[in-house]
Amino acid sequence: MLAVRGKSVSKWRRKAGESTPTNLGNSAGNSRPSTGTGDWLHILYLIGIYPAVHHNYLLAEIAYLRRLGWKIETASISNSDRPFNELSAEELAEAKRTWFVKATPVTTILLWMLKVLFTRPGGFFGSFFTAWRMGAGSFKRRAHHIFYWLEGIMVGQWMKEHGLTHVHASFTSTVTYLACRCFPAITMSIGVYGYGELYDPKGSFLSDKIQAATFLRSVSQHGVNELMLASSRKNWDKLDHVPLGIEVADYQPRPFRDNATVCLITVGRLSPEKGQFLLLRAMAKLAAPARLVIIGDGPDRAELEAEANRLNLAGTVSFEGRVTRERLMTLYAEADVFVLTSLSEGIPVVLMEAMAMAIPCVAPRITGIPELVEEDKNGWLYTPADEEALVSVMQRLIADPAGRRRMGELAREKVLRAYDMEKNTAQFSEVLRRRLAALPT
Repeated sequence: MLAVRGKSVSKWRRKAGESTPTNLGNSAGNSRPSTGTGDWLHILYLIGIYPAVHHNYLLAEIAYLRRLGWKIETASISNSDRPFNELSAEELAEAKRTWFVKATPVTTILLWMLKVLFTRPGGFFGSFFTAWRMGAGSFKRRAHHIFYWLEGIMVGQWMKEHGLTHVHASFTSTVTYLACRCFPAITMSIGVYGYGELYDPKGSFLSDKIQAATFLRSVSQHGVNELMLASSRKNWDKLDHVPLGIEVADYQPRPFRDNATVCLITVGRLSPEKGQFLLLRAMAKLAAPARLVIIGDGPDRAELEAEANRLNLAGTVSFEGRVTRERLMTLYAEADVFVLTSLSEGIPVVLMEAMAMAIPCVAPRITGIPELVEEDKNGWLYTPADEEALVSVMQRLIADPAGRRRMGELAREKVLRAYDMEKNTAQFSEVLRRRLAALPT
């Protein structure tokens, strides 16, 4: 969930926590015991920011994988997106066992760099020149890639010292790729979720990463298509489609209402790729009684609030900011229609949440969204960036309460059938087992 900061503990998290591995510390300075087993069921999840509200599905996925017998270690490049005292109980427990790469003491970093330099100079300099090549184009880009290289060295050395040989990258494919360039014994897999991994395949050296990976897991069929375009045919068999999901029991249908004024809701980070300015302009043109609730925070918030005032929407549009899970569920329960106006996406988890609560959805006809929202059946799709088309679809749903009820019921059925977190994580577990078991020993 992109906009939630909560304190509740849902059923799957309580279950997942029943068999909790040893607390391994929250920084490289607190040494974790190495298993030394070489067990291929023991892997590292390397995540950009974890725990994080916009990576909540990873928290759930890791918990389920542990229940299925996987020994998952977690590392986060950056610290959690909130102070520890704002984390939920399950997030706090996970943060305490996660290694935060950037929090590693400088003395440890220097020691690791010297170890790698003297024990594997070829990998050290080879990975450095790979990072240098990837950073061509500007001083800023090159500087970023030197830092990615440094983080890759740290990750590789940490894995070596803890007896791990496989890393699954979530929003960290460059760091992971550079780690593998330095440490050839490490294998990697990559999670592909949407915009972040696919928007610039050439600039992100996606083809090279696919070549180096054991496999890639795309959460949408559209993502598989984009990966095929970015890679040679000989690597197509590395691509697996395994959808994400939600814990559907946590999202019960809200009571249907035929209100005189329809409540529209949108949830997401307030940032350019989410297209909320388009939604505000559509609201200004809407010839129907409706109000809009915007949930989330981000760099565009001040400009969005100014735009709402400029369009005389102050009494029609409200900005909730980042909310607790309890508040989000309340707002979902009050909603009549969910509207998404993203310019690029994977398959948004917030759409799954709304659909599970039988809220009819309006979304752009882009990327993997049509795999979830079936037009004029369990929701409405519109041509992306087409303001008039968005207005038309919103007005049709507002004017058709019976259609909203029917679409909401079918939307929930779709999520129950195809986007259940437990079922889909079990599917991913089988992919992991098959792929890692096939690696040479």
